Amino acid sequence: NVYIHLITMIKIASLKSRNLSFYRTTHHFKNYGEVSTTDQFWGYYEWAKANKTKIYILGNGSNTLFAKKEVKSLVLKNNFPKETKILSKSQLQVSSSVLVMDILRYCYENSLGSFYYLASVPATIGGALAMNAGGGKPENISIYDFVENVTFFDAEENTIKTLNKTEIVKGYRNTIFTGFTSKLILSAKFNFPPQEIDGNPILERRQWSKKFQDHSSYNCGSVFKECDFNILNRLKSLQINNSSFSSKTTNWILNNSQSSWPILLLIKIAQILHFLKSKKAILEVIKVE
Repeated sequence: NVYIHLITMIKIASLKSRNLSFYRTTHHFKNYGEVSTTDQFWGYYEWAKANKTKIYILGNGSNTLFAKKEVKSLVLKNNFPKETKILSKSQLQVSSSVLVMDILRYCYENSLGSFYYLASVPATIGGALAMNAGGGKPENISIYDFVENVTFFDAEENTIKTLNKTEIVKGYRNTIFTGFTSKLILSAKFNFPPQEIDGNPILERRQWSKKFQDHSSYNCGSVFKECDFNILNRLKSLQINNSSFSSKTTNWILNNSQSSWPILLLIKIAQILHFLKSKKAILEVIKVE
């Protein structure tokens, strides 16, 4: 029986932790697993389908908000081997578990253009690809400017596929991998053009981040990917319990609470104000229940 064989390959645990999201809220994860092979992922997918449970693939947790004390979704930690294959000086095949910072260091050391503006984002390559990480909307730049193709496992069809970026990106901060999915990013092929580099763009971005972004407490960076900044500016410093909108960085929530409900309430207040003003407020953080 194929199903029984698959189930023997996976391990679903009950876990209490505050380390799966950069908000550092504490939750009981009813269904937690770690995945390091495509066969394992297919096993988890079949289990989730049989148990009518959503799958959330976790990278570093830099844009993840767990919404309830008990999380019922199947949360899968990407534990694939960290591999970077140098195809040529400017072309790399990078596994999804590799940290963005590791690739930026390679690019800098080899005088290559890259997504240096992501030096302040503590994400894995898989997470950055899934959320189409990049600059602000007016800048119109993202990690996919350097992507040739992405290879992923499609559990619905039990097959490995490779697509180019035009088949993957659905819009600003949005791809076919965003949120709950049966598609697991395995690797991506990058092409980084030669570039004369003055100074250290990694250090410069970190200095910029220190100056303009608020890292005084736990946070997941930008909360909304589409919003009215006039509304959010008025919410600066608004505090509920031990969570608050940053007084320094618009559209950031700082957290020192064990619970996520103060964060959710701050988000709800912002959403209501946008609704009353007939403005869009679309979340960038992914809410997992």
